[in-house]
Amino acid sequence: MKKTCLLTIFLFSTLGTYAQFGSLEDSLLRSIQVASTDTAKAILLYELGDQWSVSDTGRAAAYIREGLRRSGKFPFYQGVGFFYLGRAYMDTDGNKAIIAFDKALDYLHKYQTTESYRLQSRTWANKAVIAQRNNDNKQYLDIFLNHAIPLAAKARDSIRVAEGYTNIALPFMNYEEYDKAIFYFHKSIEIFRRHAPLDPRQADNFTNLANIYIHRQMLPEAKTSLDSAFAILEKDPHSLYFPYYYTTEGMYYRAKEDWKKAENSLEKGLVIAEKIKSRFDIRSLLFQKAKLYNSKHDLLASRNVLLKIYNEGYAEIDSDKRNILQELAFVEAELGNMGAAYRWQTMYSELSDSFYKKQSSLQIADLEGRYNYVQKEKELLKANNKERKQRMIMWGSIGGMLLTGGLFYYLFRLRKDKAEQELVYVKQQQQIAVAQALLEGEEKERTRLARDLHDGLGGMLAGVKINLTSALQDTPSAEMNRVIAQLDNSVTELRRIARNMMPEALLRSGLESALAELCQSCHTDRLHVYSSFLNIKAGMPKQIEIIIYRIVQELLANVVRHAEATEAFVQCSQDGNTFYITTEDNGKGFDQASGKSSKGLGLGNIRSRVEFLKGKLDIYTKAGKGTIVNIELPTDERA
Repeated sequence: MKKTCLLTIFLFSTLGTYAQFGSLEDSLLRSIQVASTDTAKAILLYELGDQWSVSDTGRAAAYIREGLRRSGKFPFYQGVGFFYLGRAYMDTDGNKAIIAFDKALDYLHKYQTTESYRLQSRTWANKAVIAQRNNDNKQYLDIFLNHAIPLAAKARDSIRVAEGYTNIALPFMNYEEYDKAIFYFHKSIEIFRRHAPLDPRQADNFTNLANIYIHRQMLPEAKTSLDSAFAILEKDPHSLYFPYYYTTEGMYYRAKEDWKKAENSLEKGLVIAEKIKSRFDIRSLLFQKAKLYNSKHDLLASRNVLLKIYNEGYAEIDSDKRNILQELAFVEAELGNMGAAYRWQTMYSELSDSFYKKQSSLQIADLEGRYNYVQKEKELLKANNKERKQRMIMWGSIGGMLLTGGLFYYLFRLRKDKAEQELVYVKQQQQIAVAQALLEGEEKERTRLARDLHDGLGGMLAGVKINLTSALQDTPSAEMNRVIAQLDNSVTELRRIARNMMPEALLRSGLESALAELCQSCHTDRLHVYSSFLNIKAGMPKQIEIIIYRIVQELLANVVRHAEATEAFVQCSQDGNTFYITTEDNGKGFDQASGKSSKGLGLGNIRSRVEFLKGKLDIYTKAGKGTIVNIELPTDERA
């Protein structure tokens, strides 16, 4: 049974279909033209480059590098850009891809956020794919077990954890340890079934299972898995996952000796693989086509296909080259060309010898090291046997005393640490209670003042206006008209102050409407405020909605009062029980190291509210370069 190297294709998971690419490119280009900030344009350029990475690496890299240029002052977005640049180079230049991925990790590892962890996981996973292409399965497994999967778990990204299980299963599948491979594929399938049952990566899991069942001659099980995969993929006829599906379907029909259906499946796969320029899929499909001709006893056609794979460089990794060489030797022998068969078999043996030589040398060195160690240990024991016995008694006594003392010390430290932890916990609860009382008191006082201003002073001013208007009818006067106009302005300003203290929109229409109205109120001829609100759900506790509103209000106040900006962007979104706030301006920024930020710009109030909700606050700013504030707030911490 031949081993087939199945490189993971999860790195294409965010791509749209090839047929829809033109319209998607036009849409992205239009979005870039109207984007208001450099970072927004950079992200769109990255996405555009990612679309082109399938068919035109040079064009993809050009778009991504332009995005890097625009995001130069923001390290996090630089990391995002190098991640996409690595993806663009993956299929054409592995070394350039690794350099880009390493740069991405240098930027991203400084940020302990959910999105950073997710991108780091994807970056490591792409590096693992390159390691597998270089025949380094040890590094491939090490990366997934120690980097990609743990980072996906830290990002609370269940789908990437599922992808990790898939990619751990692949080497077991390649080396025919099918029980382990099936175990990990099923773990991945269960996660996808709960979170994304129609994801095309789920189809890839079912296709891999079908491949295993075909090798085990379990054809009914293989057909069931293929049907499950097709039910997902049929919604997108140009899916990047179809070439591998058709490769496996061709194997299934070949096993059933249905040559016509087998060839039809392989031809369908080749059309898509050549369209998306996937050399790996083309190699797999051509190899199965050669096997099909062999099964049909059309040895000349089989040899021609194998030579095409070998001569045109489709077999890039050693395991694939060994498969091709061995098949060529077999076909030439069947054709009676023993000289050619001998040459191919010699090349196969030399490649196999070089592949296993290093592994054998390491095993021999390990055995030799173990032997030398054992010999020295025996000599040492023989020479010092008597002295060893005497010392055993002495060290045993000392060891017992140290163990007893260590046990007492451990129990003492355990008790002390427990007491300290309880004290810290009590202090934290007290601080939370105080913060909650302060915030609740502040909001109650704001509500009371807003009501008093609106109903009390506002009503009085309205009464004065009515009386003045009545008096004006009896005795017309230009001066009286001017006083009434001033009174109107005073009433308007009073209502604005009352609305800021307790926004009516928040109570009347909910958080999203209140935030939109807040952003609109800050939009002036000198400051253009753009806003975006995504997936904001109703039903959050009112106290949390008020805290979120106050945070955005304070951030916008900082921009208006201090930033001297002409453009500002506010984005609020919700993902499950996490609320995200991002503000960005093109103002003068400030020096965080000076210590003036929290005092001069009122960030202390923002920090206290974020800490109260146990959230995260990140500020990226530099004098003269603008300011970006990212806030992440749990919405289920407080009732």
